[in-house]
Amino acid sequence: MQVIAQTKTLYPSLTKSERKVADFVLEHGGELVHMTLSELARRIGVGEATVVRFCQKIDLGGFQELKFYLELEIDESKQGAGEGPEGIKQNLIDNIEFTYSMLSQGELEQVLDAIHDAEEVFFYGIGTSGLSASMGEARLFRYGKRTRAVTDSHVQMMQSSLCDSSSLLIAVSVSGETKDLIESVGAARSAGAQVVAITSYANSSLAKLADHVFITYDKMSFLEGGTFSSAVSQIYVLDVITTSYALRYSDDVARVQEKIGWSMMSKVNV
Repeated sequence: MQVIAQTKTLYPSLTKSERKVADFVLEHGGELVHMTLSELARRIGVGEATVVRFCQKIDLGGFQELKFYLELEIDESKQGAGEGPEGIKQNLIDNIEFTYSMLSQGELEQVLDAIHDAEEVFFYGIGTSGLSASMGEARLFRYGKRTRAVTDSHVQMMQSSLCDSSSLLIAVSVSGETKDLIESVGAARSAGAQVVAITSYANSSLAKLADHVFITYDKMSFLEGGTFSSAVSQIYVLDVITTSYALRYSDDVARVQEKIGWSMMSKVNV
């Protein structure tokens, strides 16, 4: 399926509103693949139904297919170009700098309070975001909190059913739209748990469920799934949260680290 060619071919038969969608596809396709249906509709000033009709007119099943085939087409055009080590390094730096610029100190302080008050902190993530969640669990555990990373969708739902007002969830998702994760977070929220979201989309379903939101820079790719750069952005935010917690409660953390240090001495060859 060649989205660009099909859009150009059928352009004369489109309505005025549908042409707005077509124009955006032709001029800003690289940006569109990282947008939600509602974001695109608001951006170009049409209804969501208009976007869906446009997709159907160019023989696609819906908006997700449009994004998939458009991204595939863009990716094919880049084959062989390659960024190289320097480009990859700069991309990671840019992602962290953007993520840093989106941090709110006030939001961070509230999350530190929530972590301190919680009896147990759960880190939810699926796929690559699950790896980030596991990193968050390991770091905060070493600072004396009861933590658990839950990366299986079925176990997430079961755990959510056992949450209460003493529970804190830190949910990690690039898109903020992973269906199973959203259902589990919603169940935990209904049970009284507080929710912290780490996502790249401020208007995502996950962000709307959360009490506190941290925005990371990187966009979901249908072709690559979670990327290294998205994981770096997520881990940066988790590092900020956990390190800030250790600094604020340094006396308590020092006692815990001393205990852990002594317990691990026998595990290290010196």
